[in-house]
Amino acid sequence: MIREAARLAIAAVLILAAPGAGRAGAEPGRAGADPERAAFDEAGYMVGQAPCGPFHMHWSERTRRLSREVEKLICESAADIAAGIGLEKPGAIQVYVVPDRNEFNSLSGGAIQEWGEAYSDLGRMIMGIDASAVLRSPRPLKTVVRHELSHLFFSQKVRGVRCPAWFMEGLAMTQSREWTLVDQWNLVASIWSGRLPDLEDLGGTFPPSTAEASSAYRLSYAAFDELFGENPGDLVTLISFIRDTGDFDRAFLLTFGRAPEDFTMAFHMKLEKRYRTAGAVLQSSPFWIFVVLLFLSAYALKRIRGRRKMKEWREEGIE
Repeated sequence: MIREAARLAIAAVLILAAPGAGRAGAEPGRAGADPERAAFDEAGYMVGQAPCGPFHMHWSERTRRLSREVEKLICESAADIAAGIGLEKPGAIQVYVVPDRNEFNSLSGGAIQEWGEAYSDLGRMIMGIDASAVLRSPRPLKTVVRHELSHLFFSQKVRGVRCPAWFMEGLAMTQSREWTLVDQWNLVASIWSGRLPDLEDLGGTFPPSTAEASSAYRLSYAAFDELFGENPGDLVTLISFIRDTGDFDRAFLLTFGRAPEDFTMAFHMKLEKRYRTAGAVLQSSPFWIFVVLLFLSAYALKRIRGRRKMKEWREEGIE
């Protein structure tokens, strides 16, 4: 009896000392949960599922606070973004919130341009967010999250069919509601100066230059708005055709009765005609006074947001 009791005692000690002991009854950790109760992925990040769907959060101790906010924004935005493209039931995605550029590049394989704050891997259904870049950016975190969520949900809806970058970015900008008066002004300035890219050249990766990429994003939004601004119901129709045919060009023809290249040509002509008088306006003194005041206001707002973010992240330990 004594030997048997000793064996049982030793077994109990070994079980309690085993990795994960005492956690068997714990649910996978949520962003911001007690790290002692969190599960860990292969890369060593804490991981847990969001309460609103199959969205798996990956975070480190340094990004705990931001991860909590990202999880909240995903839960607030997922239904709206999915409904906008006719996606009935979003599938699983993996959301990584990493503290700095080194970890971000390691996660993305170094494929993201330096101006990128976040990215979406449509093949592996991964959203990656660089916390240090978000801290420096004037873009609200909600805009960043909604933009990437749009990319991932759209890919799920069309089952991975390849589509032009201008269309996908225009959709993401629309769903993230990131168009501003400053964007409108810069679009007009690009048209007047002749620096606007050709929409047909924006089928793949956007330019590496920050200025050129910004022009590409603005043109993408303008083209998307031209297509669906007055007829938003056409979007779900087009997306359904993309999914069913597996071909963007064919789906575009079925939806609008013309090929994408015909649309791009007519779109550029319309932009030129619409802003033909922009040159005269741009040279007027009152206009430039307004522009200077506008940009000073935007700069001041950016500084205020930046300081607020810096204070919050210093409290968390991210520099």
